[in-house]
Amino acid sequence: MDVIISTERVDLQECDLLVTGFFEDERPLRGSSGWVDWRLNGLLSNFLIEKRLTGDWKEMTLIPSQGRMAPRMTLLLGLGKAKEYSYLRLREICSYLLETLRRLRAPNVCLSFPYEESLNVDCGKLVEVLVEGIVDCLDSNRYPSNEEGIKGLRLFFAEGEERFSEILLGVQTAKSILGDRLKIRIFAPSEENANSENPGISSP
Repeated sequence: MDVIISTERVDLQECDLLVTGFFEDERPLRGSSGWVDWRLNGLLSNFLIEKRLTGDWKEMTLIPSQGRMAPRMTLLLGLGKAKEYSYLRLREICSYLLETLRRLRAPNVCLSFPYEESLNVDCGKLVEVLVEGIVDCLDSNRYPSNEEGIKGLRLFFAEGEERFSEILLGVQTAKSILGDRLKIRIFAPSEENANSENPGISSP
């Protein structure tokens, strides 16, 4: 499995699918879901007003990017109430998410979930939990590695330059913990070039 870490934002990732989560009790939309809403000219806000989106736990809504973002499609994932959000909930949602990726045949996916101090969820640990949770699901033999939609799974993480080091540490920690259970290749701008215009790519 490849993990690609970018210093850019989620809307610039060349992937099949952007998955972003939002809460049922937080309006207006914030984080990546708010950014996607802005890029789509308020489409998600209109869906919320029309009750076509609610943010209920495990609600999933697939939206074409309409050429306004690099990912072809955006998957909005309901996370329920903000006060119930936790690393355990993120881990719980991994199998549900992986099954959806299998059905959509979308092996190239950018994951972006809420993180901030008020939620007691930090960016690096969030990434670590997601990578470990997805590998646990792949390791359960429910998803043959040669199955279309799972074969060549590539995870993208992109929260801007300010979160680059946290994300890299989270992925490296997950890789260390998982050991030889699944080969994980990490692709990211090198630390010294992360802030340059033409960063080099490394694979630790």
